[in-house]
Amino acid sequence: MKLRKLLKIFSSIIHSPDLFPYARIIPSSFTREDGKMPLRYLLTYLIFRQGLTLSEDICRFYPDLNNLNPPSKQAVLKRMSILNYDVWHKIQQMFLERIYLPMKKKTMKGYLLIAVDGTFVTLPNHPILENIFGRRTHSRDPEKNGHSLPQAKVSVAYDVLNKVILDFQIVHQNVSEIPLLFRHLDMLEDVLKDYKIIILADRYYGSAELFKYCEMKGYQYIVRAKSNFFKRERAVVSPECMDTVLQILIHKMWQKRIIRDNIRRYISIYPVMRVRLVKGHYEYDEEYITFRKERTIIHHSLDAEYFTNLSADEFDAEDIIHVYHVERWDIETNYGTMKTLLDIEQLNTANPIAVINEIMAKIIFSNIENLIRNTAEEENCRSAEHLVNNKHVIEMCRSSWFVRSFFRGKLSAEKLKELVVECARVRVMIREGRHYKRWDKFRPSITQPQHRIDGRKNPPLKTTKTGFATSNH
Repeated sequence: MKLRKLLKIFSSIIHSPDLFPYARIIPSSFTREDGKMPLRYLLTYLIFRQGLTLSEDICRFYPDLNNLNPPSKQAVLKRMSILNYDVWHKIQQMFLERIYLPMKKKTMKGYLLIAVDGTFVTLPNHPILENIFGRRTHSRDPEKNGHSLPQAKVSVAYDVLNKVILDFQIVHQNVSEIPLLFRHLDMLEDVLKDYKIIILADRYYGSAELFKYCEMKGYQYIVRAKSNFFKRERAVVSPECMDTVLQILIHKMWQKRIIRDNIRRYISIYPVMRVRLVKGHYEYDEEYITFRKERTIIHHSLDAEYFTNLSADEFDAEDIIHVYHVERWDIETNYGTMKTLLDIEQLNTANPIAVINEIMAKIIFSNIENLIRNTAEEENCRSAEHLVNNKHVIEMCRSSWFVRSFFRGKLSAEKLKELVVECARVRVMIREGRHYKRWDKFRPSITQPQHRIDGRKNPPLKTTKTGFATSNH
């Protein structure tokens, strides 16, 4: 399906009357289509919102749509606060049905690679948001708990080869990763039923419940192994053995701890679980800047282990490591894009409903932008040393003519071709070792108001006698 048709379908989804029941918190909401902010205007406004202030967005958005009588800030905030955020899940469902399923997809050995991961989004410092989403606590220094900001946990299921967010959840920061993973899989069961799937997840998602669920549904998985998982079975494996299969019996007491009833019933019939254990070894050099601003190289050597149910005939150990560390990394890149380029933490209000609407709209925009980026990457396929500059693609998607054309559903083939060529023209070089250490990254001083080290905006800092270092708490 060509880009023009995909974008026209996406535009028709935003204008669909099927959205009205999902957008209304009260029956009288969004009943007039001739007002200053009907539903289709509000949804488009939230998706393409990019300014630092509400006034900036209103002044940019309404002239783009040739509306000379924009609403007030109070009217926009009220509309945002009475919009039921279930509408974004409905938009996502229609996107999957009308765009994702019909589109031609990239696969690896016939498999779709679905990565699941979560991140924290910092919210305005308001007691209502703290009550709903929670505030991160400082385990090392409880006295600092009151100085941290409220945070929400955002979790997505992401097709890393096709750069598409398939499902998203915004919850309290204390919600565990595994329940969110099952929410994603439940929501996507009908979407993924006709495909061969590999689920990619880090060490916090591994569990016997997940592995047996994948066995039950016919899914494959690659999960980073925690050192305390299946210790008895792993203890008998020789340290020199880099690829083996563990046979694990899920006994009666273990079965009682399984939360989901259908998985517990399945395990009671098939209590034996076969899990392949793959070991990998890494060595790399990392450059540091000392407090005297001298450059030094430190050599790192580490071992990592992975659980999977893929056969060695289909995916050898090197394939498993490549899929996890290279292909799965795109979900981390996507979170970096949403935080730094889409500025998902730039919020205009402390109203919880409006906050969720603003975050979810940015996620929907990410899918629109990725459709264009994928097409530009195909145009740029002749270059193996460069990638399309994603920041430039986002800027082009936020341009006046694109917002206006998308809203009207009138996207000319000539203009879209010019857009794709322009997006493919601006490229960045692929650099090895471009991923930096996140925690305890030292700087003798901060020369910029927004201290950026690994792409994060204003990361937490530990103050020392000689300078500053990034911290995860």
